[in-house]
Amino acid sequence: MSIDPRTIMVIWAALSILIAGMLALVGMHAGNVRGVRQWALGDLLVGLSLAVTSQIILPPPALIITFSSLAVGCGLGLLYNGIEAFKGGRCRYWIPAFLAALMLMNNLVFGVWYPDPKIRIGCNFFVFAVVHLICARALFVRIAQPLRTAYWLAAGSVSVIALLAVLRVIMIVFSSTDSVRMFTTTGLNPSVLLFGSLAQMSKSFALMLLINYTLANELKELAATDSLTGILNRRTIEAEAMRQLAQIQRSGDNLAIMMIDVDHFKRINDEHGHPAGDEVLRRLAHLMNSVVRGNDYVARYGGEEFCILLPVTSETQAAVLAERLRRLYAALSIDWNGKPLQSTISIGVADSRQAGSDLQSLIKAVDTALYQAKHQGRNQVVRYAEGVEVNASMQHV
Repeated sequence: MSIDPRTIMVIWAALSILIAGMLALVGMHAGNVRGVRQWALGDLLVGLSLAVTSQIILPPPALIITFSSLAVGCGLGLLYNGIEAFKGGRCRYWIPAFLAALMLMNNLVFGVWYPDPKIRIGCNFFVFAVVHLICARALFVRIAQPLRTAYWLAAGSVSVIALLAVLRVIMIVFSSTDSVRMFTTTGLNPSVLLFGSLAQMSKSFALMLLINYTLANELKELAATDSLTGILNRRTIEAEAMRQLAQIQRSGDNLAIMMIDVDHFKRINDEHGHPAGDEVLRRLAHLMNSVVRGNDYVARYGGEEFCILLPVTSETQAAVLAERLRRLYAALSIDWNGKPLQSTISIGVADSRQAGSDLQSLIKAVDTALYQAKHQGRNQVVRYAEGVEVNASMQHV
């Protein structure tokens, strides 16, 4: 059974235009995801170019060649720009313009002025192959699941399109000029177009997955972090603490915790306004992130209270870090409306060896130490074990 290349191109064009519409709708509701609009416009232009090209009657009119060349060149460039934008890179708008000009020059020179279908079609497929190979390379990235699956599915689909284009170029090179036609039903031409359209559909499905997974990750991050400071929220730090406590019960390691409270925070809000208080909390969160280790967890526990979880750390070691944090924050001057704004923090420290290996006992212990730090005059670090030692000494009196 022979396959009509024109019919395949019409189907490919319809798929591209349909997917462009879907991507445009997704882009309207995924404003934070970059690259979607470039993909939508790129698919639309490629689809229109294929639709127009499929209806060409030889010799092709110059106007039709101009439109289809500019459309497919811009479409390919926008596909690459969309990938770079999605990854957080910079869009280079000269790329679509360059590809459009390149395709236009090739098709006008070897399609109208000096007709040579072998050079014209071969160059078109060569450009198609090179652009898709570059896009495939940009999509093969090392990233955590499930985004990696979507990235690699898109990269694989684009690679298939590139491979098919390369096969078509090879076939053209070893064919006579008279036998090379865009709509020939012999050789690899129908298969290249058929499997290319299927790979196009697979690529678009992968791009949809990329958008979906990105939005899901953003929602997950929003649910896990504090919107003001950007660090973890109370629910997330408590869940992590429970996971760490379950792990140390098996390993026998220690888990330390700090509870930090901004001294006289209400006074800051009353005297300087709530925006000043918000800035104080943001600066403190930034400072804490700068002094902890990579495997520690920093969270806003509530209001002006913060929590730091320190795996494989004793109370004594945590107290050393707490004292460093206290000194750094006390020396921190925040410029607010042209005036320096300074405050201090009180810190309570406890660990699982002294307080117990369940979350409720650990939180109760570190809260006790923090209360003692506030009660003793603020701007200091108090270890939970100090209170235990004092009580033990009093019992022996």
